[in-house]
Amino acid sequence: MKKIALAVLAVATLGTTVAFAGPIEDRQAIMKGFAGPMKAATALSRGTTPYTPAAAKTAMDQLATQMDKFVTLFPKGSESGATKTGAAPTIWSDAAGFKADAVKFTTDAKAAGAAADQAAFAAALKTVQADCGSCHKTYRVTAR
Repeated sequence: MKKIALAVLAVATLGTTVAFAGPIEDRQAIMKGFAGPMKAATALSRGTTPYTPAAAKTAMDQLATQMDKFVTLFPKGSESGATKTGAAPTIWSDAAGFKADAVKFTTDAKAAGAAADQAAFAAALKTVQADCGSCHKTYRVTAR
């Protein structure tokens, strides 16, 4: 019984360590994680990959879920690593605006995922891509 308890404790500790790499590392991983669903969505919108509503929904749901987590990874005190990540000080000075932009992105991604056909999806994806550009323009330092 004691061995089982120690094994459970060891696994729980390992899980905690992995889950909390730190906000900077977590947000870098999420930002890199946007590439896969965005690439899939672009292929669907262009017809490079045959369009299906299910595939569009999957890609957009992934983006929305990642954004919901991403926006929480900018706690006070994580500004110190911003120079290596490109996060602009505006994220912290205009936290409400940053969160509002994240909500808009999530809402637009979910709307794109509900598109019934390729043309509607392509148009909705342009809005999502514009959300990306707008956020990067406002909340990202381009020269690092």
